[in-house]
Amino acid sequence: MFEQWHTATHLRRTVDWQDHVGDIVEIRSNDRVVRRGIVEEEMPDGSGLWLAADAADRREYFHKDLGYELWI
Repeated sequence: MFEQWHTATHLRRTVDWQDHVGDIVEIRSNDRVVRRGIVEEEMPDGSGLWLAADAADRREYFHKDLGYELWI
């Protein structure tokens, strides 16, 4: 599912980590994709977010101060 979405969509990096609940995103670090998923929950201050669990991965938190980038 994510591969089809990824190839059909032009992604862009955003520094705004708020208002993405329900969006399909990529989390990147050091120019590589760490994880693709659906944003389930966000920190109120925009410092991080949780990607929902899926068939392959558990629910996971990413904090932007740890060097992660958000691509939408």
